[in-house]
Amino acid sequence: MDSKYVVAEIEAVESFGGEKPEDGTWKPVRAKLGIEAFGVNAFVGREVGARVIEDHTEEGSGHQELYVVLAGRARFELDDEKVETKAGSLVFVADPTVKRTAFALEPNTSVLAIGAPAGSVFTPSSWDNPFTS
Repeated sequence: MDSKYVVAEIEAVESFGGEKPEDGTWKPVRAKLGIEAFGVNAFVGREVGARVIEDHTEEGSGHQELYVVLAGRARFELDDEKVETKAGSLVFVADPTVKRTAFALEPNTSVLAIGAPAGSVFTPSSWDNPFTS
């Protein structure tokens, strides 16, 4: 990184996906800002019912994840439990085996996801940098 700091607006980060209303968009924050210490991405569900966080676990990476609801409301599904959240909510998933997903309950619901493995060095996933393909 050439600078000691970077200031950016999430709206200015290029979006990927979201071709269909039920699809959320991905904003690769980590890659755009050159963050190397942890994973961080933003996800936006433009329509009610859009998937904001894809259905997944972190078993392969061992990541713990923190989700920050920036705008709107989201329903997180964590294994068999459903949790409704609003802007300003924090959802921390410590166990990488927990199956997780989230859906927008309001238009333009935005969620920031931050993750890294506990106790080891962070390595970006192969899918995590659309700017190098």
